[in-house]
Amino acid sequence: MIRSGGVCVICMILLLNGTLSALDYEDILLSDIASNISSYKGKTISLRLRLKYMDTIFNKLVFYDKKNIDIEFDVEGMVKDRKKRNEFLNLHNGMEYVVTFSVKEVGKMGILIGELEGFIPLALLKLPSGGE
Repeated sequence: MIRSGGVCVICMILLLNGTLSALDYEDILLSDIASNISSYKGKTISLRLRLKYMDTIFNKLVFYDKKNIDIEFDVEGMVKDRKKRNEFLNLHNGMEYVVTFSVKEVGKMGILIGELEGFIPLALLKLPSGGE
């Protein structure tokens, strides 16, 4: 019963985030996006990031890139949404995720501000697709 529940959660994550392949994310640093905000503003991008932590009190997700630059997302709307709530059950600090977000602006302290659209563990994208 528990095993089938875990499989259902993984399938729901894949359905909610669409079908990504291991090559669908870009290899850009968050600092590069912040310095070239005019060319990235309003665009939706997918990056390979690691989870720093999830703040369950203020409903914030914080990821970081290879250079330890953080990006913080407000996920209160996602936590309240019954369909997306299950995505937060198996989060692990330090684990790599492909994070899809739209770039909004750069804050006063040079921190990138974006709106989270979805995330999926990188390990799931590296599984063989079969039939090939």
